Amino acid sequence: MAIDEQIDRLQAQLKRQSLEPIDNVLNEAIVQLSAAVRSLAAWLRQTADEQPLTTLLLSLEAGYAVARLGRRHARR
Repeated sequence: MAIDEQIDRLQAQLKRQSLEPIDNVLNEAIVQLSAAVRSLAAWLRQTADEQPLTTLLLSLEAGYAVARLGRRHARR
């Protein structure tokens, strides 16, 4: 009986110290992030159909900002 109690105690301790709660939160965050990216892509497609020149200008500005940010943080 003492061995069963010790096994139960160790299993409970292992469950408390596992990454299961963090894993659940991380999975939910990834789901929410992917939904936001899909929504942004749909908005961008719609805007590109309605206002192609404005979308092109925004895309160029975003690309320029990413390029400057990448150059600043690049390893030398």
